[in-house]
Amino acid sequence: MEYQGSSDFVHLHSHTLYSMLDGVASPAQYAEACYKRKYQAMAITEHGHMASVPEAYAAFKQYGIKYIPGCEIYYNDFELKRQELLASGINVRSQEWRKENPELAGRIIRNRHLTVICKNKTGFENLLKLTTQAYETGLFGVSIKQYNRIWFEKLCEYREGLIILSGCLNGPVSHELRTKSIVNKAGDVIREISRKERLENAIANIKKFKEAFGEDYYIELQMPGVEGDMFVFQTSIMLAEHFKIKTVLANDSHYMERKDFQIQKIMMAIAQDVTVDSPDLFHTNSDEQYFKQRSELWSRYNGTEYSKGYTAREFELMCDHTLEIADKCENIEFDTDPKIPTIVDADNELRRLVASKLISLGLHKNELKYLIDGREVTYLDQAKIELNRFIEKGFASYFLITKNIIEYGKEQGWPFTARGSAGGSLICYLLNITSVDPLSWGLSFDRFLAPSRGGYMLNVKMTKGD
Repeated sequence: MEYQGSSDFVHLHSHTLYSMLDGVASPAQYAEACYKRKYQAMAITEHGHMASVPEAYAAFKQYGIKYIPGCEIYYNDFELKRQELLASGINVRSQEWRKENPELAGRIIRNRHLTVICKNKTGFENLLKLTTQAYETGLFGVSIKQYNRIWFEKLCEYREGLIILSGCLNGPVSHELRTKSIVNKAGDVIREISRKERLENAIANIKKFKEAFGEDYYIELQMPGVEGDMFVFQTSIMLAEHFKIKTVLANDSHYMERKDFQIQKIMMAIAQDVTVDSPDLFHTNSDEQYFKQRSELWSRYNGTEYSKGYTAREFELMCDHTLEIADKCENIEFDTDPKIPTIVDADNELRRLVASKLISLGLHKNELKYLIDGREVTYLDQAKIELNRFIEKGFASYFLITKNIIEYGKEQGWPFTARGSAGGSLICYLLNITSVDPLSWGLSFDRFLAPSRGGYMLNVKMTKGD
């Protein structure tokens, strides 16, 4: 049956290429698609961070569409337990401890996902605090990949201005519903989990989130077409009705069109250092996570196991609730100008460091002239030109900070250096930001910072080797 309902819909769970080696679409692609479909709003929810905010904000503002910042956080209710064990000298990463405590180890190690959306500027600031503190206090992983985890108490501490969706199939509610057994690292079943226990665990999560977030807590529904998702979909609707919680349909968009699924699969294989046909590749193996229209979501729902026992009414409600959430969210304005920490007396400190290095290398006495950008200059001449230009444009603090970052990397033993047009700056060389003397090689400084350049930010590119 052809869909006859409204075309209005708001995607509230979406990933861009800022969800590294997972998201395929760019913020600009989403914004353009929203404009063409006459969508009024969209949320971007990267994995564990909010790095796409400046680009996404600019992209959606260009089309006059409300941009809703958010994040798919890494959530783990056992993070505090891990920290407690660590404080008592127990290494939960050790094979021995994990073998002796397989169920607790699984709870501590495996993260859940939770969709968090900002209602207003306060919510945005709180989500920034949460994701930042997660890196500072909740960073954990058993392999080279580490996850910045947030736990329930921390989330509640910064709840103001936030809307919580219960998450994807790896959310705290959905995961409890679909996990039928506890397995160890080797894949051996430790014990089976009864349907009754699965429901009890899911209900426990629903109750505590409902109590903490009230009308700003929604049950998230998805239809990716993977094992166990129809049971989760149906049961989630039933639980939402029982506890009087509104449902919201999300498609967990990672790419624009169905065909882009293969690109995402390749990207995830690169991230995991396996081939696309490897049995070790962790992937949903579903091509349904594209930027669907409401009518396409209806086709996925209607006449399938997802809608068994339900009607079009439930579908319309879960779609209309996306509009309700978007209406709850303010149109947040951001100042996207670069923000550089200001170092006290940075101008004079930069002058002092440059003069000291010139003297220590004896370059202040070097009377040889070098042709740089059409000018014949000595080292002292070029240092003065660059100093005046940097200070005039307000970049002194930036160079002192960059110098500290480079020094820290080298102290850690990282193969770490700056590259690009910064190689043409004598001051970058004197501050040990770069390692090539630009005058000796006749490198252009104007290419790095021309006199006509406006006030937009410099970019000293830095590369850290593995």
